[in-house]
Amino acid sequence: MKIQYIRKLTASYMVLAQCEELQEWEKKMIAHAPKGNIVFAECVQENGEKYLWYNITGKQALDVVLETETLSYDMLCNVLNGIYEAVQQLEGMLLPAQSILLSAESIFVDYRTRQISFCYYPGNPMPLPEAFRTFMEYLLTRLDHSDERAVKAAYDIYGQSSAGGVELKELKSLLLMPYEKDEAKTEPEGLDDTEPEGPKAYATVGQKEQDGKRDASIWKQIFRGESTVQELLAAVWEKIWKTTGTAAGRPVGGAAGRLAGGAAGRPAGEKAGRLTGTAAGRPAGEKAGRVTGKAAASGDKRRMGRWKIGGNMKNMQKEPEAFVFEPEEEEHKSANPTVLLAGISQKPEGILCYEGTGGYSDLVIEKDNYVIGSAAECDGRIPSATVSRRHAKISKKGAVFFIEDLNSSNGTRVGGELLNYKTGMSLQKNEVVMFADEKFRFI
Repeated sequence: MKIQYIRKLTASYMVLAQCEELQEWEKKMIAHAPKGNIVFAECVQENGEKYLWYNITGKQALDVVLETETLSYDMLCNVLNGIYEAVQQLEGMLLPAQSILLSAESIFVDYRTRQISFCYYPGNPMPLPEAFRTFMEYLLTRLDHSDERAVKAAYDIYGQSSAGGVELKELKSLLLMPYEKDEAKTEPEGLDDTEPEGPKAYATVGQKEQDGKRDASIWKQIFRGESTVQELLAAVWEKIWKTTGTAAGRPVGGAAGRLAGGAAGRPAGEKAGRLTGTAAGRPAGEKAGRVTGKAAASGDKRRMGRWKIGGNMKNMQKEPEAFVFEPEEEEHKSANPTVLLAGISQKPEGILCYEGTGGYSDLVIEKDNYVIGSAAECDGRIPSATVSRRHAKISKKGAVFFIEDLNSSNGTRVGGELLNYKTGMSLQKNEVVMFADEKFRFI
C-alpha cells in the first residue's frame, strides 16, 4: 500500500488509492458517524483514478512518535484501548472492523490530547487478526524494556494473538487488571525508612508489662552473650522514643550515620557513613570522615562477648553523645592536573539565525536529530503561538542537514517551498526557513 502525504495551505492529508467502492448505505452511515477516534476519508478523483484523502492535520504518525519515545505501559494501553474503541464504534455503525488500518504509519497521535486515531479503509484485504498480530510484532520492537508492566502486557497479548485467542473486543479487559502496578512494597526487616511512632499509649496495664518483659529479656540475652551490643543499642533507642516521644537518643542528622538493625538500624547510604556491625563505629565510606566519641572507642568485634555493662536502665536511657564527623585531610594535588576537555564548547556545524520580529533566540543544531517546536522539551524552542508543539525536525546525514515538517498546523517552508509531511529537504547555506511565520536563516 503506497502512502502519499500532501500539504495544503490549511490542512495536511494522507492519500491512499481507493481499494473498494463504498455502498450507498455505508456512505450514509459514515456521513452521520459520531465523533470518535476513526478518520474517514474524502474520495477524490484524479486522472481517472479514485483516491482517499484522510485529514491528519495536527497529528503525528505513530512510527514518527516512537522514533523519539519508547513504548511505555501507559502508551501501550492508550494504543490498544484505542483499537478496542475503534472496533466498538465500527460495530455500532454496522461497518466491518477489518476496515481499520493497523500499521504504525497509518495510526496517528494528537500531541495535545494524546488521542489515537485510526483510518477507515474500505475493502482492506488483510484479515483483522493477522493485521493485529503483525502490529503487535512491531510494538514489541519499540517497548521500553525497563517498564516491566509494558513488557508483560505486550508479550502476553502477542502470545495470545499468535495462538489465535485474542478477540479485539476483549482488549480492554486484557489490559486492565493483570498488569496494574503493585503499589505495596515490602522491605527487608531492619531496613524500614518510616519514622518511629510517637509515645505509645498503652491500652492496658498488661500490654505495658509485656513490653517491659521484652526489654528485660534483651538485657538477659546480652549478659549471657546471646545478643550483641548492636541489638542493645537498638532496644535502648526504641525504649527512649516510646517513653519520651522525642529524639533524645537518636544520632544527630539523618546523614550522620544510623545504627544498623531494628527500629534504629536504617542505613543512610555509603557516603553518609553508616555504622556497620558493632559499636566499633567505623563509617562505611572513606569520604564520610572518622567517627569520634564513646561508641568509637569501644574496641573491636572480637572483644564484644566479654563486655560488661555497668549501671542500671536509667543510666542507659541518658541521651547518647552525638556522632561527630571530622573531615579527611585534603589529598595532595598533582602539580600537573589532568584537564577535562569535554566541557569546552566547539563551533557547531549548523545554526538557524533568527531574523523575525519576535525577539527569539538563534537555534544551534548540536544533535543529529534536532526537534524544533514550541514545547519546552524540544531541542530548539520557538515559543510562538503560531508554531506547533513539535513543528519540524532537522537530521544530519554525513555532512548534509535535512529538514522535515512534523505535520505542523501552520507548515514549514524552505526557500519559499511548503514541505509535505514526512518529506525531507536538504538545507543549503544562507537558505531561509519559515516555521509558520517565524523566519530563520541557515548558516
